[in-house]
Amino acid sequence: MKKIAIIAAVGFLTVSCGGEKANEATTGEAQEVNALADAEKVVLDAESVVEWKGFKTYTGDSHNGTMGLGKSYFAITDDELVGGAILIDLNKMDVTDLRDRKRESLLGHLRDADFFFVDSFPTALFEITEVNYTLNTDSAAEDGLNTIVSGNLTLRGVTNSIEFPARISVENGSVSFDAPTFSIDRTLWGVNFHNRDDSSIAESLKDNLIDHSIELTISVKATKA
Repeated sequence: MKKIAIIAAVGFLTVSCGGEKANEATTGEAQEVNALADAEKVVLDAESVVEWKGFKTYTGDSHNGTMGLGKSYFAITDDELVGGAILIDLNKMDVTDLRDRKRESLLGHLRDADFFFVDSFPTALFEITEVNYTLNTDSAAEDGLNTIVSGNLTLRGVTNSIEFPARISVENGSVSFDAPTFSIDRTLWGVNFHNRDDSSIAESLKDNLIDHSIELTISVKATKA
């Protein structure tokens, strides 16, 4: 199954339960999306999903699950990726490490206005604005990274640009897209529930604080029909 993993961890530079830090994606103002009328579009597999995992800031407790995708595609020209859009359907969100009432309770919370506000914002969207194939560093070469990908991420009606390195290959119209784990700060998209800077939260509730950062690990393929 093609997957895009999303893992929440500790702090703006994320720290997982094992204490490892993820690189922080460069975040800025939304950028213009180029017209791709002449590019060939390759649709992602209908069963592709987004995997997510969230941690509490101080206890390290975690939960994880999936989000399905809407119609998503990559755009290619001359065997290079030049654009694309990944549409996340938040109504297809699920929790995979809980069952029965606990699962339903967490799902209800994630869909609520305190978090993703799914009734008003049923989808999230990542639109690629630029793919720079000039990445050339020793560390990148060791990991097989060959691009810097820039794009606009829209969540809860807020759009910011993010930039991260990736390993991309295009062959016979099929695309393989892999990016090492990187983090973004959820509060920049208005997802502020139980964050560590909320002074209204009583000390006794600090164990329920949810990390600012979300780690994204993207690994997805699109195959030409």
